[in-house]
Amino acid sequence: MKNFAMAALFLAFGTVAVLAADLPVKARPVVIDPGYNWSGFYVGVNGGSAWNNANDVVVSGTPVITVSQPGAVPFAVGGLRPEGYLVGGQVGWNYQFGAGLVGIEGDFNFADIKDSRNVDLPVLGPAARTSASEKIDFFGTVRGRLGGIVSQRLLLFATGGLAYANVKDSANINEFFNAPVIGRQFIANASDLRFGWTVGAGAEWAFASNWSVKGEYLYYDLGSRTITGSQTNPVDTEFATYSFSTRGNIVKAGLNYRFDGGGPIVARY
Repeated sequence: MKNFAMAALFLAFGTVAVLAADLPVKARPVVIDPGYNWSGFYVGVNGGSAWNNANDVVVSGTPVITVSQPGAVPFAVGGLRPEGYLVGGQVGWNYQFGAGLVGIEGDFNFADIKDSRNVDLPVLGPAARTSASEKIDFFGTVRGRLGGIVSQRLLLFATGGLAYANVKDSANINEFFNAPVIGRQFIANASDLRFGWTVGAGAEWAFASNWSVKGEYLYYDLGSRTITGSQTNPVDTEFATYSFSTRGNIVKAGLNYRFDGGGPIVARY
């Protein structure tokens, strides 16, 4: 009887074990898309350099002389080449749809982009000279972004929108710059906020779940401006006008932190 009970007990446990082996087991989460999720808000820092071609900032003028040379005497200082650096930050938002992306970004940079030049003006006399300078001390943009995700963590994008900057322009004609006597001068200065447009392109690489680095090129055009300098030494009604045309190029790198998104897409069962 005892042997029969033991046999029945072993048979019961064996049956339970076989049934338990056939029960479904909850699977672990499976990564179904190892791609990076670019959607969400982000903030970051950036820095770079800016330069202009010789014909990007062209200074020309028309001094109205009524004594030795009556009438308007046009001249051209030639091309200034402002160049320098800029450093600042950006904030933006992306929306990813499949392998495409749309977004908007605003940035603000402190800048030191400047140049100056002196040119002799023999048309006004053997001792006449004109000088001109331009400086940008801050620069910013508000731009749209349209991109494509060409690999799991690499984004290529085109960008464009509004550009703004604080631009300081100055110019002066000095009729006797190297003479012992003080001659007439036509001095003009202006400093104001300028608006224009910018376009460019870049690439961004996500190297961690919420971090990415980017590089981009921008071309900007802040338009033209004319400033007027009245005659001094002695004061008179004669004057000179100076026209500035401001365009430039920017190359910069940046680091972004994304608050939302990032990481792989996971399926749960």
